[in-house]
Amino acid sequence: MDLRHLRYFVAVAEELSFTKAAERLHKAQPPVSQQIRQLEEEIGVTLLLRTRRHVELTEAGRVFLDQARQILRSTDTAVVQAQRAQRGEIGRITVGFFEHMSYTLLPPILLAYRERFPAVEVQLRWFPVISQAEALRRGDIDIAFLRTVPDMSDVTWETILEEPFVLAVPSNHALAGAESVSLKSCAQEQFIMYIESLAPDFRAAHMRMCASAGFVPKVASEVGQVYTLLGLVSSGAGIGFVPASVQKLHFDLVKYKPIQGKPVTYEVLLGWSQRNPTPLMKAFVETAKSVL
Repeated sequence: MDLRHLRYFVAVAEELSFTKAAERLHKAQPPVSQQIRQLEEEIGVTLLLRTRRHVELTEAGRVFLDQARQILRSTDTAVVQAQRAQRGEIGRITVGFFEHMSYTLLPPILLAYRERFPAVEVQLRWFPVISQAEALRRGDIDIAFLRTVPDMSDVTWETILEEPFVLAVPSNHALAGAESVSLKSCAQEQFIMYIESLAPDFRAAHMRMCASAGFVPKVASEVGQVYTLLGLVSSGAGIGFVPASVQKLHFDLVKYKPIQGKPVTYEVLLGWSQRNPTPLMKAFVETAKSVL
């Protein structure tokens, strides 16, 4: 017995006519009759009473019809769900993110993704930026926002955004009124810097920026997160570099200033550790690219 037997039987049972059932199935009548006989012989049950002019369901046939309809509906549903899964429209995806993603890039990406794929369950997990790749390798998450940190082994990624840094200064600072800032004018400033072990890419980039302007920054304090840096800047403890997207975050006592000259940028990546990304991952990456 296969699905063809069930489809032929349901058609005959609903039409109560082999001729009409054959027309509905776009088949000749003899093969339809043959399939019904094979079905009855296989299960050892008479499903239909037929004469030359009349077809009638037996009691066993009525019971079998209900079950056959359920099987065919389930099969159709399974096909549709499999096709949706192949398109990345259903399932569950666990996304890793680091601190400043949560209030800059992650919200618009998630909103767009959930609007496009409402049947996908999205789970979010925070890790420090230096721990994202290891979380992928452990299988704790399916896909992660990344920056270029030392250990990216066994991780595949795509760049979704390249953005510059801007300078965050206290609102009462002499630089607060400038349209843009030359780093050479900051040689004597106190800087809030990122801890190298927690944000090695940011620390290295900012040291290079200062070096290209001819000075080594005077470090007033070291922090691990962008939000903490902005808090210290607002207190007047110093100035610091932040990604341009962080300008969405409003601090009453902080001003953001573009940096003169060729901008130094960093990359935001989406990465995964599987050999091939799943349809869910591909859909998430494409959504992120379209948003950004």
